[in-house]
Amino acid sequence: MKRIHQLYSDERTAKEKLLAEASYVALTGDHWTSISNHNYLGVTAHLIDRGWKLKSFALTVSKTVTRHYADACAEQFDAVTKEWEIENKVTTIGTDSARNMVAAARQLPFDHIPCAAHMLQRTITACLEDNSFGTALAKCRKIVGHFRHSPASTEELHQQQTALGQAREPLVQDVSTRWNSTLSMISRYLRNHEAVNATLATQKHKLATLTNPECDKLQKLEAVLEPCKFSCPGSPAVLLPLRLSPDHWILVFPPHWTPLFLPGPPVPAWTPRSCLDPPVPGQTPHYTSCSPLLHSCFPPTEPLFTPTIKHFHSSQPW
Repeated sequence: MKRIHQLYSDERTAKEKLLAEASYVALTGDHWTSISNHNYLGVTAHLIDRGWKLKSFALTVSKTVTRHYADACAEQFDAVTKEWEIENKVTTIGTDSARNMVAAARQLPFDHIPCAAHMLQRTITACLEDNSFGTALAKCRKIVGHFRHSPASTEELHQQQTALGQAREPLVQDVSTRWNSTLSMISRYLRNHEAVNATLATQKHKLATLTNPECDKLQKLEAVLEPCKFSCPGSPAVLLPLRLSPDHWILVFPPHWTPLFLPGPPVPAWTPRSCLDPPVPGQTPHYTSCSPLLHSCFPPTEPLFTPTIKHFHSSQPW
């Protein structure tokens, strides 16, 4: 135990030195619930060190007992900045767009950057709740649930996979709050469609199997959702602005955290954007609208997607 405390002390000292040397710090944070139903607040710091390398590390993962009202959230974030003595260095805070987080950010003296990936995921979830894929998705969920809740059925599925020369893998159930889970469910089902049907053919059940046209629909939906997998990787922030000086900012993008330097203030958080073009010497960097990205993911051939996206564009800050 003494060794653990020493390791913690050494690591904290190193992080305090990085924060002391930094002129500006960006934060990301979120509340989450453990498997034992305990609530925690996680806050991560992001900065550029003297070697011009991005450094990201956790400041706290603290258990919370109060309800996640806006006032309480704001106090928790403020307490973290004061504990690490960076309250005068924090420039931005990135969170999801939950109402309590948005309201809490308004009470803090930092610029709020809503998570673009979270908003895109919310758009996807809203689209999937009201569209022509509903019947096919409902059947797929019931079939997957049948195997997920029966170890015997899962073992029979594995035997069929082996007989067909496929990898032995379980089906995946989608969860509305788990990013990309619907895509994972569809992809896994389609990859094992033949084995699933062969297994169900040997069982007594009341499941409605997917027809060929419905499988075709799922294939189209898979193609639609595939690009979103790279935009919604589960990262706490898809666009991370870090201030280098009063006149220069850097925007950092996952998955490889590629930096892009910008003169002047960052692009406003409410301005639609999907990416920033590479800077050209002698020219001011510019940005492109997020509309082409969304419409490439949700083509107008599926008309029920369109109203949701238009509503998203007009009512949600980006």
